[in-house]
Amino acid sequence: MGESHTLIRELSSFEDKFYSYFCMSQYHKSQTNFRNPISARDRLAVCLRYLATGDSYKTVYLNYRLGKSTVATIIPEVCDTIWKKLQPLYMPIPSTDDWRKIADGFQERWQFPNCTGALDGKHVVIQAPSNSGSTFYNYKGGFSIVLMALVDHKYGFTIIDVDGHGSNSDGGLPPSQNIMLPFPGKDLDEARRIYNYRLSRARRVVENSFGILASKWEVYQRRIKLQPQNVDRVIKATCVLHNYIIKTTDPTQHGTTKNQTPECMAESSTSGAIQNLQQCVNHPSREAFLIREAYKDYFMSTSGAVPWQQNACFGVAQ
Repeated sequence: MGESHTLIRELSSFEDKFYSYFCMSQYHKSQTNFRNPISARDRLAVCLRYLATGDSYKTVYLNYRLGKSTVATIIPEVCDTIWKKLQPLYMPIPSTDDWRKIADGFQERWQFPNCTGALDGKHVVIQAPSNSGSTFYNYKGGFSIVLMALVDHKYGFTIIDVDGHGSNSDGGLPPSQNIMLPFPGKDLDEARRIYNYRLSRARRVVENSFGILASKWEVYQRRIKLQPQNVDRVIKATCVLHNYIIKTTDPTQHGTTKNQTPECMAESSTSGAIQNLQQCVNHPSREAFLIREAYKDYFMSTSGAVPWQQNACFGVAQ
């Protein structure tokens, strides 16, 4: 099979080189079963190489000595299987205990209490689908599928929603007392500026999660030229692989070491096919405003303040 009969077998003798090439350890691949005549190992290798590099189908099928239609079948099928096999293990529906652990993690690591996740969305830019009209057209003038994600304190995806169309993404989020908003405006008093800093610090965890995703899987470095249903499969597979890598490898390999903060992480969350989503919460409730006031007061109290917040808000990053 061309490349898989030579390079892949050579890389199998060197775990570090295999990981660099495929963005994954080789020891997981045997858990997924596929039919002959192309082995499970080779099918997974084809898919991971596509996700890791973003190479065109043409480049992939020439490298692996496969037919174009074969590659076009293998990649979405393997993405489906990756999601079905790994999602129950690495992105399960959170239990009550899971939510408590996430809240404890945000308090300990990011000093934001009663937080069960950082929420954000991104446009995943795609090639204009045939005969789709304005369904996938977004306010930026391109075509996209929307990825919404709730992220935990360790940059893992807790919940994702990958079915949004670009045209349906720009109306804002529904009102909720559970979504914390910054205070608007520039001429804010000290308490409001500190609240905004503390909120931004916690929210940037999700920004960096998207940055890590795009950096690891270079399929996101350019517009994705697949049918929308296959883009959905790619997004779901890469998100659950993101969690798998975070939970099974050394943190220094994926840029999420404990001492890193959102301020000092280098990954950009906007790169190539991943673009910012215009978001707002429509008509926040009175309860949401009251909760925001309570947080503002808490962050100014002796029990809620952190030593560096004054400097961080007034020109000296920590």
